[in-house]
Amino acid sequence: MVYNAIKWTAENQGQSTISYTTHEGITRVPIAYHGGVDTDSSGEITNRNIENFTRWAEDVLPPGYAGPVVLDYEQPWWKELSAKAITPERLQEILSVYEEGIQAARGVFPNAQWGYWGLPLLRNTGPIWEEQGLSLHSLTSTCAGLYPDIYDSSPNNQRLDQTKNHIEKVLAQAAGNMPVYVFASPRFTGQHGDHSQFVPDDVFLKQVNTALQAVWVDENGMQHRIQGVILWDTYSFSDEANWGKLDQQHTHYFKLLVALTKAWAKSIKDVSVSTGLASNDGSQFGTHEPQNSGETLKTNGAPKNEVTIFNREIPLKEHDRVESDRVPSNRVVD
Repeated sequence: MVYNAIKWTAENQGQSTISYTTHEGITRVPIAYHGGVDTDSSGEITNRNIENFTRWAEDVLPPGYAGPVVLDYEQPWWKELSAKAITPERLQEILSVYEEGIQAARGVFPNAQWGYWGLPLLRNTGPIWEEQGLSLHSLTSTCAGLYPDIYDSSPNNQRLDQTKNHIEKVLAQAAGNMPVYVFASPRFTGQHGDHSQFVPDDVFLKQVNTALQAVWVDENGMQHRIQGVILWDTYSFSDEANWGKLDQQHTHYFKLLVALTKAWAKSIKDVSVSTGLASNDGSQFGTHEPQNSGETLKTNGAPKNEVTIFNREIPLKEHDRVESDRVPSNRVVD
């Protein structure tokens, strides 16, 4: 399935996109930005963090929600998690905070498919980490959904085999116990902070198709594949004068995804495939698309000057992320 996670930054953005995705039945994946449960990205989860997060979740998610939902927890840990080397002890120390976040999130919405954006990273399933015996298993086994990305870093360096291998290893980690969703971006992400270049249609389709090709076969011969593709982008990468054009571009990329996934569904209609979804009928859907982008730009009812996790414009600490909510590139080469 195809899912929408475009990040709007103002009201009345994305009207064409909203109209198209609503018509196609494409639902929205909620994302808790700026640390997820760690609402101030401090590196520890306090009772106040959990209170702020709970207000956000109850405001954004409908009662009994069982669909995908993402925690975006990059700082202050991203550099260490994407490094070539880390001691097992330090890795477990970091993962324990992530695991604590999952447990807290499950305490609020126990049936939702909680997981972290980008994890496992490409580095985390690569040979250098494997040779050191490093793994995110203690974390991934506590999640209810895995959300790796297949972002294309460079116009001149397509790593299709590497991407397919990565997604297959993520599927193996999921082991059929949870769904795997892949984040795709319409932009090249590794241009030293320059996000102005959009991925050509053929390159974009090849990248997504690689993720759709990925398969893990269990001991009983059952094929396990990804549950869906989530298109992510943010309006903060484009000037206001280009917002209308950006809306049309997003609609175009969604049309590409819909055509590709429909072709895949037709090609494997006679194949028995599992995506790890629970039996709950609502688990395959995200939240409904809003009528206006402004409807998703609520804070979480937090008191004035208190950190909110859905729409914060001014970094509160020196190590905080830039406005884009993404480090310049999370793609690594082993």
